[in-house]
Amino acid sequence: MLSLPAAWSQQGASPRAGAAPVPTPASETRDTRQLETVTVIGTGLPTEVMANPASITIISAEDIEQKVPTSIAALLRDVPGVQISEEGIERIAIRGETPRRVAILIDGQRLTDHTNYGQPVLVDPATIERIEIVRGASSVVSGSSAIGGVINIITKRGASQPFSFTATAGYFSATRGYRVSGTAAGTVPAGAGALDYTLSLGRMEQGDRRTPRGTLVPSDVEDRNVSGHLGYRIGAHYFGIRASAYDLGANVYVAQPDFSVSLPQRDLRKVGLFYQGTQLTPWLTRLDASLYRQTIERDFRSDATIAAGPIRNRVRSNSLDAQATRGASLRAEMKFSPGSRTVAGLEWEDDALVADKTTRSTRTPPGITTTVLRHDDAATRTFSLFGEHELTLAQRLTATLGARASRTRSGLEASNTNGVANPTRRSADSELLGSAALVWSPSTPLTLRANIAQGFIYPTLGQLFLTATGEGATWQGNPDLKPEVSTTYELGARHAAGGTVLDLTLFHMRSKDYITRVLLVPVGTYRNIDAARSTGVEVSAQHALGVWGLTPHAALAFMRRQLRFGNGLRTSDSGTPAMSGVIGLRRDWAVGEAVASVDVYLRGESRVRVRDATGASLPGAAGYTTLNLRASAQLPADWTLVAELNNLGNRRYQPYGQMPGAERSLNLFVTRKF
Repeated sequence: MLSLPAAWSQQGASPRAGAAPVPTPASETRDTRQLETVTVIGTGLPTEVMANPASITIISAEDIEQKVPTSIAALLRDVPGVQISEEGIERIAIRGETPRRVAILIDGQRLTDHTNYGQPVLVDPATIERIEIVRGASSVVSGSSAIGGVINIITKRGASQPFSFTATAGYFSATRGYRVSGTAAGTVPAGAGALDYTLSLGRMEQGDRRTPRGTLVPSDVEDRNVSGHLGYRIGAHYFGIRASAYDLGANVYVAQPDFSVSLPQRDLRKVGLFYQGTQLTPWLTRLDASLYRQTIERDFRSDATIAAGPIRNRVRSNSLDAQATRGASLRAEMKFSPGSRTVAGLEWEDDALVADKTTRSTRTPPGITTTVLRHDDAATRTFSLFGEHELTLAQRLTATLGARASRTRSGLEASNTNGVANPTRRSADSELLGSAALVWSPSTPLTLRANIAQGFIYPTLGQLFLTATGEGATWQGNPDLKPEVSTTYELGARHAAGGTVLDLTLFHMRSKDYITRVLLVPVGTYRNIDAARSTGVEVSAQHALGVWGLTPHAALAFMRRQLRFGNGLRTSDSGTPAMSGVIGLRRDWAVGEAVASVDVYLRGESRVRVRDATGASLPGAAGYTTLNLRASAQLPADWTLVAELNNLGNRRYQPYGQMPGAERSLNLFVTRKF
């Protein structure tokens, strides 16, 4: 699904009929503007957040400027229902669904990943125009992986003047690290049209994390990136090209002396072409097309030693993966009659993976080393058709219906172990999904919504075909696996008036055909046997008191998630906190040309318990709460200062799925626009 920057989306876009405008007096502008933002990933049609039937959160460019851009995950940390997974590289989970079940899009184009960990977000925060987050199943609009939700990252393109330059530099005291970036952008006349461009470079290095318990060795991470965009607009037509290179490496803190994991390489290369036409005919309001190619190179290394009495078995593994993805999409927005809008489109994706794995096992005594070399060449190809239709039933009541049909063919094209050929295999599957929603605005500041949406994710090439060694066993792929699927049921309300902004969601998710590993001695495999049920409430609220510029705010999630294993065991100890979020008090004020904000807030989550399919308890996490402070100032001459004081109480804590939290620390960033 091609999603566009706000400046583009509003050209030729007509917000949902019957949607009332959100009042934005000066004291409320900073917060209610997000409810006016036009987005397309919720329904596939340009729709204001206030009137969107999906659970949408927008992080705007201004929001990003007022936070420390440590990483994309750090920017999303306080969105209700979003959790961060941290295994050397940060990944994003939504509503308890693992990062593998969350779709990550960059400018509407999906990143893919064939590991069991999920897709990291390979983009520099300094290049982002805004981020759109959909919580809950959304595969009708966004395709595979959108079981838990969707993260759509929209990058910056062009500027309002012929040349501008933005430089950012920051320091992280807990890791003695830094991030620097520079972006040049502009728009200039060119013939009968206008040419816009953007060029960005960035670099980040962070050392081992310091915590109240000591330094985590090793836990360092670094990235570097360069990206460029060139676009040309003539009349109702816009043509563009974007290229990016992002290199990421990390060492994983595992807290075990005989075990180490490193990710020295996780590199992305991407080139995309795109076209947008607006108001091409009286009924064709917009036409979007895109074509892209991206490659990911991954180097994963592990070293584990298992001792049983005098016997020691050391296993060293090295996996080199090269993934190449080609994709294309076409989307048309149409308006055949007053009070109705339709979007229809098609998507094609060709995802190929070449994996070379080396495993060396040394048994002492007698000190004999066995080496296994495995080569696999596999691919998966997906073709999808989708459409959504929006109809105004009454002046303030709108209905939306959508569907997506997908066909996937996968195959192990070539494989060998120590030079001996392995059998090739094939897999194919089809999926038909739907969505339906009602949005009612009984009064100007209030919108009520009901939404049913489905999500799915196809098995990875690793789950289908590849063989891997881990946890003392060998795991083989299963070409008979079915897609994992989910259905989300939601009721929601949004209110924006009188200095108050409220977004409330009640949801229930049913997920089935989860793929899990089954150990069949001596070789394990994968099967669709697990399921999950999740029920919860998410709330974002704030109220401008009108006294000293104070605004109390909260972003909270309450959830109960039950896992249902294939052996019949059911447990709510699922690794999901029952409560998580942030509560704070912010003060905004202006002095002359300077605008400043100070926010004091508590961030935390409740205790997390985990059980496996046998009912045995696994390591969870104690609940925690940290006291934090964030301050930002926009100064004359286009200077921006942002400072964060984290964990002011210097508490020992560890969120579930993450490393132990950093010590009392300072993050400081300075930005200058020229």
